[in-house]
Amino acid sequence: MQLKQINKDYFISGQVGFSDLQVLADHGIKSLICARPDHEEGNQPQFSDLQKQAEAVGIKAAHVPIKPGQACGDDVDKFAKAFNELPKPILGYCRSGMRAHALWELDDESRANR
Repeated sequence: MQLKQINKDYFISGQVGFSDLQVLADHGIKSLICARPDHEEGNQPQFSDLQKQAEAVGIKAAHVPIKPGQACGDDVDKFAKAFNELPKPILGYCRSGMRAHALWELDDESRANR
């Protein structure tokens, strides 16, 4: 898993696994936002299972599942709510990191237009 820093509060990556959680906690990540629907691929952990393990190491988690290329206003609103309420820094993830980044950009654009 490779992290890409977007700003001081937000990072993105591809799929997070159970073995990544303690490493993320040790590096100071306080929260996760998963942009990936459950059962997208057979080998991905179910969000609720990953959330339980994340909480066991002190990381909060929110699920904002979107299909590739299909983020809508409701998804951006859910992302914004999670981003504003969760402890920072936050790691957004999906299969490749692209949806997690897109949600950040759409929310950033929305904030700029308010």
